[in-house]
Amino acid sequence: MFLLPRPWGRGAFGKHPSMTISDLITAAFQQAADKYPHVQDAWLKASVHIGGLMPNSLLMPSIQNDGRLDVVLYSMEDELGAELQNSVHRPMLALTFQTLLSEVWIGRVYETVRLLVDRKLAPNIDQVKFLLQDLRLVRVPLEKHEIASQGQLTQPIQMQRQPPKGDSSDLYEYSKTDPTRSHIMPIRYSQRGSITWGLLDLHTNQEKWVERRALSSQFLSIWV
Repeated sequence: MFLLPRPWGRGAFGKHPSMTISDLITAAFQQAADKYPHVQDAWLKASVHIGGLMPNSLLMPSIQNDGRLDVVLYSMEDELGAELQNSVHRPMLALTFQTLLSEVWIGRVYETVRLLVDRKLAPNIDQVKFLLQDLRLVRVPLEKHEIASQGQLTQPIQMQRQPPKGDSSDLYEYSKTDPTRSHIMPIRYSQRGSITWGLLDLHTNQEKWVERRALSSQFLSIWV
């Protein structure tokens, strides 16, 4: 869990008098696309493939925007991965922004896959089912602040806070009828710098870790 950082002062990161915020954001997306043209091209192919299934919609440009965000995250992840290997400490703000963009990407891609499955436009293969389930397991705690598929709980369950403090506050009860209930997934970063969430799957009664970049690769492997 990350705490919100204090606002930074003027000139904390330096600035160029001729560069606006829009200029900087545009430059970041363009630089990422130039660095990972193969990823950008894969998303373009996926957008044409999927967009053709709903030709009178904005699905094609929507998926292209998901790809643009993906390549920015690729850049941030590779940079973090290199820093981790060299024991370089990344500023908390950079991790906060990478986490924010990763969460936005999850929500957008989940809705695309859910739409395709609901309308029976996705191939009926196990890879699609596994991808949708993993995206749902990440998205529900992020956006609904609860455990995915909690409706099947017949009684409250005991949970342990992560990381533990070593006292009685480590254990807490999660009840689907409690309006103050919440579930915060543990997170860590993989060796390649991608955020990885600790998921609780009530269907299988198992816990597992899922990496954001792995979800991206699964999506592209299905539609490219």
